[in-house]
Amino acid sequence: MEIPIEKIFLAQKMMIYKCNIVGKHVVLATQMLESMIKSLRPTRAEATNVANAVLDGTDCVMLSGESAAGAYPEIAVKIMRRICIKAKSSLDYGAIFKEMIRSTPLPIIPLESLASSTVRIANKGAKLIVVLIHGGTTAKLVAKYHLTVPILSMVVPVLTTDSFDWTCSDESPVRHSLVYQGLVPILVEGSAKATYAESTEVILEAALKLSNPERPLQS
Repeated sequence: MEIPIEKIFLAQKMMIYKCNIVGKHVVLATQMLESMIKSLRPTRAEATNVANAVLDGTDCVMLSGESAAGAYPEIAVKIMRRICIKAKSSLDYGAIFKEMIRSTPLPIIPLESLASSTVRIANKGAKLIVVLIHGGTTAKLVAKYHLTVPILSMVVPVLTTDSFDWTCSDESPVRHSLVYQGLVPILVEGSAKATYAESTEVILEAALKLSNPERPLQS
C-alpha cells in the first residue's frame, strides 16, 4: 500500500530475485485470477501475470477467493496449472543456472558447492536427482537452481531415545518441501535397528522404484 503503483512490479521482481539467490521459497498471491470468482475465463492480464510470476522465479502461485468463494474453483486451478506448465517449458534453465552461480556470494559454503555441482552434473543428462535429508536444507539448495529434472527429496525421520521412550521427528520437512518448485518429498520409514548404510540402500531402492514403477526392488 505504501509503494507507488508504477513501482509495484519492480518491488515484486526484486523480492523474487533476492529470494531465489539465497534459496528462499517464494509464494505469490496477488489476485492471480480474481475475475474467475464470477467468470469461467481469466482476463489476458491475469493469465500474463501468472506466467510472468513463473518466469521471474516464483516457486508457488496461490489462489484465494477464486477457490475459496468463487463459482468455478476447479476450473481456476486447472487453468492456473496449464499456464504454469507452459511458462516453465519456455524457461532457459541453462541461463538460470549460470545467473545463480554468478550471483552466489563468495566464499561458497561446502553444502552450496555440493548442491551446485550436483545440478551441473544433472544438467548433462540425468533423469532424476535423489536427495536424502533430515531437515531439508540440502534439497532446498538443489531446488533453487530450477532444474529441468525432478528432485526426489527422501525425508529420513530422526529417531531419538532417552533410554525409556523412542521419539521420531515429525513430517514438517516434507510439508515445507511441497512449496519449493521441483521438489517431490517422500517421508520414508525410519528404523532404529538398521545401520546407516543399510537404511541408505533401502531408501535408494525405494526412490528408484518410485521413479520407475516397472523396475523391481532388489531383495
